[in-house]
Amino acid sequence: QQGWACWFCGPESEESMQLPPLEGELVRLRTHEPEDEPHVYRWINDPEVTEHLAARYPYSHAQEREFLAIPLTYGNVSLTVVTKAEGRPIGNVSLRGASPETRACDLGIMIGEKDCWDRGYGTDIMRTICRFGFEMMNLHRIELDVFAGNARARRVYEKVGFVVEGTRRQAHYQRGRYLDVVVMGLLEGELR
Repeated sequence: QQGWACWFCGPESEESMQLPPLEGELVRLRTHEPEDEPHVYRWINDPEVTEHLAARYPYSHAQEREFLAIPLTYGNVSLTVVTKAEGRPIGNVSLRGASPETRACDLGIMIGEKDCWDRGYGTDIMRTICRFGFEMMNLHRIELDVFAGNARARRVYEKVGFVVEGTRRQAHYQRGRYLDVVVMGLLEGELR
């Protein structure tokens, strides 16, 4: 990363040694590319991957190509997560619904490569996308929904600073049962 300057500090600052806005310790977040489609198609159609997501119906290759072609805007930042070590796509992360008036958005994350579960990638992705949201998008608040039974995700979210703000009881129906949805939020200055 030599030669990269902090976006707000200029080239000679001590801050220059911090990571670029879309880079974490383990991952890099980048725009979607057409070659990501087979990965995203496989992930979103894998019941084990989508067990803790709101996705309920199968997706076609055409739908995934359309999703990947949506341009980035302030209100829709959707990125592919790749490992820094191999450059391998492992998931997606997004900040949706942001507006300059509220300076708030919803966060969504999917780690599709199961061999990357429980290896620190989720924590690194969360820190990286939240840092980007606060430092580059000037957000004040990031929130997310998580199924109450998804203890692994809740631990990651709490580790990076999200707090439980409430529970929507039996708010989602999936696989023959109703699930409680926990609302979690992170404010500017709370990221750990």
